[in-house]
Amino acid sequence: MKKKALAMALLLSLMFCGCGSEEEAAEEINEEYIAVYEEITMTQSTEPTGEVRVNLPAAYNYDYSEHILIVGDEICGGLISHGLMEEGSVISVSGAQTAGLLSGRINSGGEEITVSRAVKNAGKPYIYLWTGVHDLFSELTPEEFGDTVVEAAEELREQNPDSMVIILSMTPAAEEKGAGDTIAKYNSALHSAVRGCPDRYMIYMDIFTELSDENGFLKDVYDMGDGVSLSRAGCRRVLNLIEENRFYSDLCGDEKYRYIYKDIYAYREEYTVTEGKVAYLTFDDGPSKYTPEILDILAENDIKATFFITGWCIDGKEETLQRVAAEGHTVALHSWSHDYEEIYESTEAFLDDFARVYNRVYDVTGKKPWAFRFPGGSYNNFNRDTADEIIAEMKRRGFAYYDWNAATSDATTSATYDSCIEYLTDSLIYDHSVVLMHDSLELTPQYLQEVIDIVKEAGYSFETIDTANEVQF
Repeated sequence: MKKKALAMALLLSLMFCGCGSEEEAAEEINEEYIAVYEEITMTQSTEPTGEVRVNLPAAYNYDYSEHILIVGDEICGGLISHGLMEEGSVISVSGAQTAGLLSGRINSGGEEITVSRAVKNAGKPYIYLWTGVHDLFSELTPEEFGDTVVEAAEELREQNPDSMVIILSMTPAAEEKGAGDTIAKYNSALHSAVRGCPDRYMIYMDIFTELSDENGFLKDVYDMGDGVSLSRAGCRRVLNLIEENRFYSDLCGDEKYRYIYKDIYAYREEYTVTEGKVAYLTFDDGPSKYTPEILDILAENDIKATFFITGWCIDGKEETLQRVAAEGHTVALHSWSHDYEEIYESTEAFLDDFARVYNRVYDVTGKKPWAFRFPGGSYNNFNRDTADEIIAEMKRRGFAYYDWNAATSDATTSATYDSCIEYLTDSLIYDHSVVLMHDSLELTPQYLQEVIDIVKEAGYSFETIDTANEVQF
């Protein structure tokens, strides 16, 4: 038990659990942990520029229009008639006033249902409420109009609690309609009513300003010809404004990131964990110039291992990475940049980075990785505020992550051949041991054969993580 406790203490020390302040701990980490390989940091001062399929912020990597529903009177119908949106994304009720909009009935799949039911059936996370043409010519005062629209929005939120409701301002009319100042007053009252609502998932969005000229009238280019209806250019401008002012909602734990990087998902094949003592040799931070020698040693011993790939170092070593995959080793991911402050800033930042390495590895090997390892381990001083959400999102996407329960501690500045062997021997205490090493270091191929011999003598067989349960801190 003492040996086990000592080994775990050593492992945890590698996991950034030092004494003192967070600032001191971070400084110690930077001194002790070699983030990426010397050969690249010495020869390249900038990040390689290899082509990757995804290199955009998460916010711009999906079609927002697929996830919105626009509900309103006939002004919405122009979005369909102009061929800009599918019928399933627009609910338009001709002649409707806001007060009776949701109870109005429409035909859906041959069945007559209420607008409320149609909205519920659509299940979109972002509902845009766009009405007012007929309210303008009713007896409603501007304040009554604002309250009426907010009441409709509140009803939508109550019926669709996982959706955000965005209320569009009333559109301008042509000068001959004589309603410029009136519409401005109605919009001002509507904006005030929305601001007075405590529901933070109900938002006001101004489209009046973008569609009107300097006098507050509908621009000619946006006029369909009747002074009220929007031309194709007008409808297109509204959609552009919606796209430019898109929202993200954290209403549901998995809604927030569901619509970004839609191709970055994983599926793990069924597996059976081998009984007895099994060692899973894992190598981080490759490929590097030392990886081929490590592959030679593994081949000589007929051992399959797992390589956690760091993306920005693939450039120029594509053949090495292809060899890793071709020789039957498991290819997993270890981030693109290995920059702790960058990737752990937020879940979006992590996904941005992860998508780059995922696609690069897939492009080079033709294999879709299903496993990854967090730089610095799953919990460290850099991701205390973001780790739980990142882990939840990656699990939702089907990815498995692996920490380690044995190591050589080869990535510290004080590492030597003897210290690596001693550290490995002390930490090899579990029947199923996931062993952390680095194929980015000159030291690793020097000690690797002795590590293999020690593990064999201790009665272990060797497998990849394909047959291993996740080992996590």
